[in-house]
Amino acid sequence: MEEIKALATEVVESLKAANLRLGLAESMTGGLIGHLITNIDGASRVFLGGHVVYSAEAKSVMLGIPMEDIHSLGTISEDITKMMLNQMAELPTDINLAITGIAGHPIEGLPRGTVFIGMNCCGNISVKKFHYEGTREEIKQQAAVQSLKLILEYLETIH
Repeated sequence: MEEIKALATEVVESLKAANLRLGLAESMTGGLIGHLITNIDGASRVFLGGHVVYSAEAKSVMLGIPMEDIHSLGTISEDITKMMLNQMAELPTDINLAITGIAGHPIEGLPRGTVFIGMNCCGNISVKKFHYEGTREEIKQQAAVQSLKLILEYLETIH
């Protein structure tokens, strides 16, 4: 757990050094990424906040993604991840991260452990697909750690 705290600290300190603000839209992690970040002193200077959009309905109501798109594209997909990011574009942030995936039983023809993590960094959107093994909690933790690493990787490219 100390290594996760060290990673979250590095993310917060790197965001501070770059004078950038972060926003999140978390589905399968249920707010875990925001929790890890807000455990770090000074996070309020760089973390605007986020949406926990665990269900398809929450993605629609809170982020404005049409239910017909969710049904046709799948709640867990690259396209929905991009839509989650696009719906966050109005936030006063420099970096937005969206995550959706499956920590429980397989759904929509996707195996357990399938995760999509997307980032919008100053208008550049990218989505990556990952697969994790383990318990529900282990999958969520691995996805949250990968999210922090992706933020850090981006921050390293702009220094």
